[in-house]
Amino acid sequence: MRLSELEHAESFALLGPGFDNGRCTLLTGLRSPTGAGPGPQLVYAPFETPGRDAHRLSAETCGTCEPVFDVAPGPMAVSLHEAGHRDAVQRIRSAIAAGDVYQVCYTVRATVRGASGAQLLAQVTRAGIPRFAAWVRLPWGEEFVSASSEMFFEVSGRHVHAEPIKGTARRDAAAALRGSEKDRSELAMITDLLRNDLAAVCRPRSVRVPCERRIVHLAYAVQTVSDVTGELGEGETVLGALAALHPGGSVTGAPKLAALAMIRALEPDPRGAYCGALGLWHGEQATFSLLIRTAVRHAATWTYGVGGGIVYDSDPDAELAELHVKLGALHGPAPG
Repeated sequence: MRLSELEHAESFALLGPGFDNGRCTLLTGLRSPTGAGPGPQLVYAPFETPGRDAHRLSAETCGTCEPVFDVAPGPMAVSLHEAGHRDAVQRIRSAIAAGDVYQVCYTVRATVRGASGAQLLAQVTRAGIPRFAAWVRLPWGEEFVSASSEMFFEVSGRHVHAEPIKGTARRDAAAALRGSEKDRSELAMITDLLRNDLAAVCRPRSVRVPCERRIVHLAYAVQTVSDVTGELGEGETVLGALAALHPGGSVTGAPKLAALAMIRALEPDPRGAYCGALGLWHGEQATFSLLIRTAVRHAATWTYGVGGGIVYDSDPDAELAELHVKLGALHGPAPG
């Protein structure tokens, strides 16, 4: 399947290998669930949309594919809108000092010009296809490209597994990330938040944290993740798990409701697809990504979101530097 062929398709979802056992998947002819058959469904919940109201779309065709990158990355212009970032970090630190919140994931946007969807996907996958890469064009015209490395959650039968990410550093700074108490505490808070979210839909005492912290290596960065597992309760479904977990704790903060209130107060625009959830659901199997590293089309330009978890120990300059590391997905692999 050539990327150039998708540029003219009315609706489709090209999904990375993390969604389906290591194989890329292509769904075409997306449509509302009224005519849905027994085949796979695409499930999409923008950040502001409750999980119970997620869009569910079936497809005319669905199958595995080998993407052919016949479109070269273009010379894109990327500009980060960082004005107000320092003040926002200080406001969050003040709220934490007052006991109103423990952590807030504050995000900003970059504008990307000079790229088609195929060119943007080629750019963010030039060093390898991220597990949860996606290029999606929905029937109502919404389009986004994601280079997400984060699995939101997966369901296999009754077993559910979430994999929150917190802490990002350059590829040559893994030792510093591993030893960072700030990043360790950040991940611990979000891991606990996901434990609580999952407990609402899982059998009592079935929620576990088999791995509290491990390092994952990306083409342009290293990150720390944890693993949270549980067994869905009687009558609970994939959509129940999505409703309990969405929006994801690693892109909100803790406590979640207080963090969401600060996000609404500090961020000037809705996040939309960015930080939303995207899933492939078929029978008793479902895998969802968190739409981080995600660009949303606006006519001839794209907006690309980057953010980080702010805690009391956060340094505004260090947080801003981390945002630039995360922009590495648009520039190719960082040295080191």
